[in-house]
This record gives sequence, structure tokens and C-alpha cells, in this order.
Amino acid sequence: MQQQDDLAEPDPLPKPRAVVLTIPADREQVVLVRSVAGHIAARLGLSVAELTDLRLAVDEACGLFLLTPGFGTSGETVECRFEERPDALSVVVSAPMPPSAQPDVDDIGWIMLGALVDELTWKSEEGVARITMVKHLTVRSG
Repeated sequence: MQQQDDLAEPDPLPKPRAVVLTIPADREQVVLVRSVAGHIAARLGLSVAELTDLRLAVDEACGLFLLTPGFGTSGETVECRFEERPDALSVVVSAPMPPSAQPDVDDIGWIMLGALVDELTWKSEEGVARITMVKHLTVRSG
């Protein structure tokens, strides 16, 4: 016999789900991040164009860290956190960086990154820089 709790309806809005991937500071490992981004985007129902944009965005965000002179020579890693929310997908790419490190917002990489996502921010504190990208999800009628 089932208990009353077993018969309860699931929450209409799922709780946020997160996937965290940490890769060595090696450009060849970014393919793993792109793959995870693509799988999550597909599962969330993003279009092929949106999925491609997200894959390019995480690639570019990782590249901003990996292409920094001297980064990776001391065993640094890059962390990518994908967090699903009911209305958006948030991707935070973070790595250890000096407090003075700032993105060149006039550089083509940063401009392209901003064009690929709906929201883009940079934050640096306690020796860690974070690029946060948000892709809003639209409700698709079935």
C-alpha cells in the first residue's frame, strides 16, 4: 500500500539543477565543456541555433581564461557551472585570476560573447574571476 506522500503531485516548477565540470587549464579539454553545454541545451529544448550559440559562448568564456598569458602554468583549473532554472540557464565559468584582471570589453571575444547570450557579467573576488552568462528560456508550445 502506498503512503500519501508517494501520491503527491510533483512540483510544477522543478528546483534548480546544477552540473559542475572542472577541467585542467588545457584548450583541448574545452571540448568537454562544449559537449555538456550542448546536451543541456538540447534537453531544455533550445533550438539548434541557440544550442550552437551556447556552445560557442562557453568555448569563448573558457578561452578568455585559457588564453591569458601565464594561465595554466601552475596547474590551474577552469570550473564551469551550468544551473537550470525554470526560466533560464545560467552558466558560470570561473578560474583563479589576479584581482586586477579584467576583460577587455572592446575586444572581439567579449563582444561576441555578449552577442551569444542574453546576459553577461564579469566579477572578480578573492582571487577568482567569474564570467556569468544567462540564456533565457522561452516556453515552446507543443
